[in-house]
Amino acid sequence: MKRFLLPLSLLLTAALLAGCGHRHDDASAGASDGHAHADADILVPDAVMRQSGFAVETVRPAAFPEVVAVSGRVLPARGDEATVAATMAGIVTPAPASLAEGAAVTRGQTLFVVSAAGMADGNPAAAAAAELAAAQADYRRMEQLVADGLATARELDEARRRYETARATAASLGDSGQRRAVAAPLTGYVRELLVRSGDYVTAGQPLATVVQSRRLQLRADVPLRHQGILPRVAGASFRPAGAADGRVYDLDALGGRLLSRGRAGASDDFYVPVVFEFDNSAGLVPGSYAEVWLRGAPRAGVLSLPVSALTEEQGVLYVYVQTSSHSFRKQEVAAG
Repeated sequence: MKRFLLPLSLLLTAALLAGCGHRHDDASAGASDGHAHADADILVPDAVMRQSGFAVETVRPAAFPEVVAVSGRVLPARGDEATVAATMAGIVTPAPASLAEGAAVTRGQTLFVVSAAGMADGNPAAAAAAELAAAQADYRRMEQLVADGLATARELDEARRRYETARATAASLGDSGQRRAVAAPLTGYVRELLVRSGDYVTAGQPLATVVQSRRLQLRADVPLRHQGILPRVAGASFRPAGAADGRVYDLDALGGRLLSRGRAGASDDFYVPVVFEFDNSAGLVPGSYAEVWLRGAPRAGVLSLPVSALTEEQGVLYVYVQTSSHSFRKQEVAAG
């Protein structure tokens, strides 16, 4: 049998998988044919094994949950997001001027000022104040006319309705100072600014969104071909896209809980949503996309190994099976 010395650079990157005999049947990893594609063992001297620091593990059948990999997104929890809307029409100015996405804000803090000064269609607040003054004067005059018998009760009721309507409109628009402050509805940070300084806005138009980050939601989009796992989903792990450390988060460790399983796919994308909620103790940013691994019911007798034990060459996966104390055989496998 031929023996080769495995290069140290490869030893430092390849984990070694222990096995026995010349056959490796992996019900979980799914070896393509169960036989090595090369009959040559790799000889690893003691000195190289000590310097490289690789580990050898014995693979035994054990319980392992079914897993489905899907895409998803980290979202704010319900009740932890609010929209800041204009309360009158006019020109909007951020307050302070340095307001930016990601800025921390407190409940009641002024975020925008809307001004109607110089508007071509006039100042709505001033117009409402003028209408209120006229309606109030007309109502008082009508009361005197009714007392003198010169007007009917019906005319008095109409004058009263006009006055009450004008008073409600003026109260909603504020005084005639032509400026209205818009405050943050909750304590958190600005997730998105929807207007720029100097934009014209109408009453009710969204200006920004403010979110809290104490609790977050993980929405997993399950393709319809995997909908069979939905009744058995018990947990999930996820990795935010673009994370520098590539860390995978387990919802169980973040106090996560399952909120809902979708009952039908959306007509336009053929995905069924599964939603979890969890504590944001890791400081994650809402709105980021994520890789999600949904965990279903456990299966017995599964052979599993760490992902770090796999090496890839031209799209083919291999592990290294120990054949003696100092020799290893390269074995092709197919990951499950």
